[in-house]
Amino acid sequence: MKRKLGFTALFAASIILFVMQTMQAFGIVSFHADFFKKKGTVIVDAGHGGEDGGAVAVNGALEKDINLAIALELEKNLKQNNFDVIMIRSSDVSVGDQSLSTIAERKRSDTKSRLRTVEEAGECLLISIHQNHFSEGKYSGAQIFYSGNRPESAELAECIRQNIVDNLQPENKRENKQADGNIYLLKNCQVPAVLVECGFLSNKAETEKLCTESYQKEMAAAIYNGLIDYLQNNTEAVLAN
Repeated sequence: MKRKLGFTALFAASIILFVMQTMQAFGIVSFHADFFKKKGTVIVDAGHGGEDGGAVAVNGALEKDINLAIALELEKNLKQNNFDVIMIRSSDVSVGDQSLSTIAERKRSDTKSRLRTVEEAGECLLISIHQNHFSEGKYSGAQIFYSGNRPESAELAECIRQNIVDNLQPENKRENKQADGNIYLLKNCQVPAVLVECGFLSNKAETEKLCTESYQKEMAAAIYNGLIDYLQNNTEAVLAN
């Protein structure tokens, strides 16, 4: 059964407030505790943008637009629950230096600019939104890649995966994967970071869902609830120790 976002957030917030007060009384300090005490900064990265459309769906939709739609819904959920949010992009733009002469140079500049945003944010979490694509149309389902630079990244990825499976894709058996060197942002960032491939744009049925506002909101809610579960679980683990 799908959880109601508002109830989940309120319930989680009340638990976390109690845990945080108890942890402060015992002088326990952790990344997760500090993150909540400061209300936390979450960086949301809508992949691609501007001249870089990303993958093209079977119905002609562009990945960059679906990424942005889900990212904006995630931003709403986070801000409604008092998180500080940094959006790497909030519109259809490239975030790199557009004065560079070649597409390849502009793409590299865009990627480095995204990393620079993360580096300048200090203590934060990164959630990057993307879509998958394959030459065959039979594959479907979300898959999550995580940075190998911080162990928390794998934990965050699993919490998000579980929420997507429980609420949206019960048939999804895909496993999370540690990002290799091809995912520049995850390879180089030094904060907990995940890249969520929400589905396959090469699959007609999944593309139809990903292009609807209702499914985009549900996907954003699942990602948000995964983040809450991750932070709550780790805060409780610190308290138990």
